[in-house]
Amino acid sequence: MSGTREPRPEVSLVMPVWSPNRAWLREAVASALGQEACELELVLVDDGCEPPVADLLDGLEDWRMQILRVPHGGASRARNAGLAHARGQFVRFVDADDVLVRDSTAHLLGIARSCERVIAYGATAVCSADLHQLGTITTAVQGQVAVACLLNRFATTIHSLLFPRSLLEEIGQWEPSLVVSEDWDYALRAFEKAEVRGDGRIATLYRTHERMSSKNVLEGIRGYRLVVERYFQRHPGERGGRLERRVLAGYHVFAAVQYATRLRNQRKALGHLRRALARDPLATAGTLARATATAAAGAAPGLLRRARGGSG
Repeated sequence: MSGTREPRPEVSLVMPVWSPNRAWLREAVASALGQEACELELVLVDDGCEPPVADLLDGLEDWRMQILRVPHGGASRARNAGLAHARGQFVRFVDADDVLVRDSTAHLLGIARSCERVIAYGATAVCSADLHQLGTITTAVQGQVAVACLLNRFATTIHSLLFPRSLLEEIGQWEPSLVVSEDWDYALRAFEKAEVRGDGRIATLYRTHERMSSKNVLEGIRGYRLVVERYFQRHPGERGGRLERRVLAGYHVFAAVQYATRLRNQRKALGHLRRALARDPLATAGTLARATATAAAGAAPGLLRRARGGSG
């Protein structure tokens, strides 16, 4: 199905696929291949699907598309496998149930080309399963955004970011141990190394169609803490300071909201809220408002994303 793979593309779209909705997968692939005014390839990583992705895409033939089938290992391992086969100078990660706006990759590419080592971002339309728009995720924050992202003040999704390939080679692979917050961890590492530029043009139509299971809620809490720990391992000089107190307060507020609203465990919710107040009482109120809104959207912290069942 992949056919001839020349010329070398400017952009690689990397799409992990696990247990997809066939109609949504075909729509996602069509939107990826339908991107205007840029030379691209689509690297589809079949994460051990049954039936295989190639069968689900029967009739969708395009020389720019390659399908890589790997044993099921989760989204992070699938993206790592896709990156290893990607040839573009820039990389955009896409999901198998979202739709890319037709000119979005070309627009992001124009932003990324404007300065050296810039991550380009666009807005994301939050949609229902039938793509009825429910809201928009956008931000005015630009430049050095790592701390803002760590504090949940940089709003975007991984699908609306375009990364220089050279930057991704520097930051390393996606972290397989993170099930729910792996995109936050990955983007945060990139934000530490490069500036971010963008605008409010919508780049992705993002389907919200799943609710978090109790297991995934707990994975979200665990993932938040691991992302925070990994950040301060990379920046040991910031341990014990104001930033760590604010970030840990944010973690405990997030955990409190999850235990109160999704797990219905008021005792643990109050325990986390007390720990948040102990670390930074002034920051807790604003963080609580943001975390409550995040919980209402059924999202993980950092970069908004839907909860996945199992390890897919």
